[in-house]
Amino acid sequence: MSVKPGITGLAQVNGRNAIPWEARRALDVEYVRRKSLLLDLKIMFKTVPYVLKREGINMPPANQEEVS
Repeated sequence: MSVKPGITGLAQVNGRNAIPWEARRALDVEYVRRKSLLLDLKIMFKTVPYVLKREGINMPPANQEEVS
């Protein structure tokens, strides 16, 4: 099984940081088993709302500055 990493995937459109690593890994395996152009297109279209809404990511509140 060899798949190059991409900019999105099943884990990113099915919970992202809200799901445990085991579930992300399972989604990666599912992707490898089902990989097709149609699945890639579905993932890409499902990614757009997640990016625009910024869903599933952990971010500090906008009024707090990061401490380095």
